[in-house]
Amino acid sequence: MAVAVAATQLGSLPPRVVVAVTGLTVSDVVTLLRYVAGVPTTVRGLDEVTVDDVAVSVTDAEFPFGVEITYTARVNDVEVASSTPASYALPGGGVILSDAVTGLYAQVTLVDWEEKEVPRKTSIFRVGARTVVVSGDRGTPSSQLTVYTPTEEARLSFAELLTGATAGVVQIRQEGGYDDIDAYLAVTGEVQRRLNHRDGKRLWILDVVETESWAPELPSLGFTFADVDAAYAGLTFGDLDTDFAGATFLDFDLTDWT
Repeated sequence: MAVAVAATQLGSLPPRVVVAVTGLTVSDVVTLLRYVAGVPTTVRGLDEVTVDDVAVSVTDAEFPFGVEITYTARVNDVEVASSTPASYALPGGGVILSDAVTGLYAQVTLVDWEEKEVPRKTSIFRVGARTVVVSGDRGTPSSQLTVYTPTEEARLSFAELLTGATAGVVQIRQEGGYDDIDAYLAVTGEVQRRLNHRDGKRLWILDVVETESWAPELPSLGFTFADVDAAYAGLTFGDLDTDFAGATFLDFDLTDWT
């Protein structure tokens, strides 16, 4: 059977996509690439993985919104199959800050992010009347990012994200995939400013440093047992067994539990 790649969008917010690669041979070495405007990025959880089944799937929770995406499987160092090109919208617009590993997220309004400070490693020596400067590489950009949460629910969601973010890192994305905006940010400090004392409207002034994404061995969350439990509220494992009679773990993984 020929290798095939299929992408299925989950109904979660922010949207996530389960990508399944089928038609494999046990012991194949598989890498999944996300192509955007011709540029490939390795999808978390499937980078040179030696498979022990004829099918494998991963969840992609880091793609840009509103741009065409193609998923391509590289098997034994050869790109052999791709998904149908598709784009995925961000419901409600605005800006999403999220943690692909835990699934935590917050939808906010970007208020201000005008400046970035880029340090450079330097040493200055004053020799008599001369000043000698030894300059090294540019450092990592740091800045203050200001976002707005309009309700108490949004405030609590954002606070939960900042508390539980893996390694203190969040991903910022918005519809259209903007260069120099979409990034991974380590949040090193925050100020929460009340706009009044009657509701949950807040301005958040965040100290952030641009960084790399989370460690590659940490997979993106597709669903949790809590999602399954909610979908079968009041039912039993017998109902689950009936619904998935003859199914595989891949079928289970591709189910939208939201």
